Amino acid sequence: MSLPELDNLVRIGQLKAEPRNDREVTRMLAMAQTRLSDAKLNKLSLEGRFTSAYNAAHAAALSALRWHG
Repeated sequence: MSLPELDNLVRIGQLKAEPRNDREVTRMLAMAQTRLSDAKLNKLSLEGRFTSAYNAAHAAALSALRWHG
């Protein structure tokens, strides 16, 4: 999705624009890295590894959205 598309979602009320919070972005990126590390642990079940990888991707994507407000 491009920034104009995100701006349109804000305009129609599907997204809420919020100011960038650098500490929150840093925290979410750290969480993404931790979850990605967890996903590499062979001692976890495949389901647990998948969930960790999914959560890593989600945290990284959310941090990108928050970076752009």
